[in-house]
Amino acid sequence: MNRTLAYKLGAIALLILLLLIPLLMIDGLIRDRQEVRDGVLQDIARSSSYSQRLTGPLLVVPYRRTVREWVTEEKTEKRVLQEREQRGELYFLPDRFALDGQMRTELRYRGIYQARLYHVDNKVAGYFQVPAHYGIEEDLEDYQFETPFLAMGISDIRGIENALRLSLNGASVDFEPGSRVGLLGSGVHAPLQGVDGRQAQRLEYAFDLSLLGSERLDIVPVGRDSQVILKADWPHPSFGGEFLPSEREITAEGFTARWQTSFFATNMEEALRSCVEEQRCDGFQARAFGVGLVDPVDQYLKADRAIKYALLFITLTFAGFFLFEVLKRL
Repeated sequence: MNRTLAYKLGAIALLILLLLIPLLMIDGLIRDRQEVRDGVLQDIARSSSYSQRLTGPLLVVPYRRTVREWVTEEKTEKRVLQEREQRGELYFLPDRFALDGQMRTELRYRGIYQARLYHVDNKVAGYFQVPAHYGIEEDLEDYQFETPFLAMGISDIRGIENALRLSLNGASVDFEPGSRVGLLGSGVHAPLQGVDGRQAQRLEYAFDLSLLGSERLDIVPVGRDSQVILKADWPHPSFGGEFLPSEREITAEGFTARWQTSFFATNMEEALRSCVEEQRCDGFQARAFGVGLVDPVDQYLKADRAIKYALLFITLTFAGFFLFEVLKRL
């Protein structure tokens, strides 16, 4: 009896293995097609624009500082006062940062594959509250401030679709390529020739930024008070990052999402200080939030699930036959 049962068990195992062979071949084909699809998506993004991350704006003030120190000469052993010039930059986060974006999606095809891109028209506005002499109180006579500039980090500058012009306290300034700030990476900047740092002042800024991107859009909320409103024509958003929307509405025509953060929640000043002084910028960039445009009907994902269910059904079916044979003899 035990030998007969063992033979039946072996036969069942052999049949399961034989049926698994075509399933595993189909699974391999699905994975190959997925890799090809992913490669096509990357190729389309490479020739257009990758996912976008916006960081800023930051107000940056380059300076030169005269540093004096007493040193002892080796030969004469006399103490002499030496002077050297030290260069640096002061960084200011905006007191108010607001972004209002209108996003529309577009499909790009390559063979049987398609990639979803987006065009987003952003209106960025806010203000900086700048202290007198940029907050320098000690040894002010040793500082020489150079022309400040407004820097904006854009992860893939190929996606910029409009001529960027900054409105600062009503005056118009052209943006120039490059952020000039290492912690922002690629981006743009606008020199602020008319800013006088000797007095405390409020700098109100506004500019339009049209971007092309793919897959997702992330935003780093740099303001003491940050508000982001994003509207899109895609009804399947995937919100992620450090903060979820405080308000959101999703319909068949698209979605509307609103984020609201403050310095108490983001602690951006501490993150910026760690980035500038200790070169630890991961925390600064990690405070982003955003949205991805997901496809709810992924044919390859559905096929992969079907393969997994097929494996389950085959195993359970033959396990049922085996239990029936065992219980029949009781």
